[in-house]
Amino acid sequence: MENLFDQWKTKIPKYSEVHKELFTSLSQKFGAEGEKKINLGKHFSTNYELYMYAFFLGLYSDEFSPIPNGEKKIDFSHHIQHWGSKSNALRKDFTSLQENIFISLVAKTNIDILALEKGEIEEDEVVKQLIHTMESYTNGGLILIKEKIDKNPNYFLQPTSFLDMILDLVQSTK
Repeated sequence: MENLFDQWKTKIPKYSEVHKELFTSLSQKFGAEGEKKINLGKHFSTNYELYMYAFFLGLYSDEFSPIPNGEKKIDFSHHIQHWGSKSNALRKDFTSLQENIFISLVAKTNIDILALEKGEIEEDEVVKQLIHTMESYTNGGLILIKEKIDKNPNYFLQPTSFLDMILDLVQSTK
């Protein structure tokens, strides 16, 4: 049996096409750091950074929202294993972040680990379930971001707006 984590991280998760504008307005498709990112008016250096943020936002707010059947899914052609790759001196290695996402997915996905170990279910099927869970929480997080923009188009002009969203979640669960 191949390591499930190693198989999962070779995938490219998708998001609903209805959120394409969020990626266009909030993140840089091919990456931007420092001054370039600021000049472009982007909050995230890469699309996968916004994707990860939306995943954790959806996870922590328990916004599990599968992408509806028939709705077009798109991706940004970047495998999970390459998120945060160290081809740039400014970029940190995201391995531990990838591991934390994976652990969260295993905890939140109804997987029969014994059946997997016995070979009664295929690893590919389990990876599909994990990706479905990931896409569903990310979709939930993207919906929350879109709702903020719909209520106040200038909300994300505040420098701490994304941090504030997470802190609001933490405070509301206390």
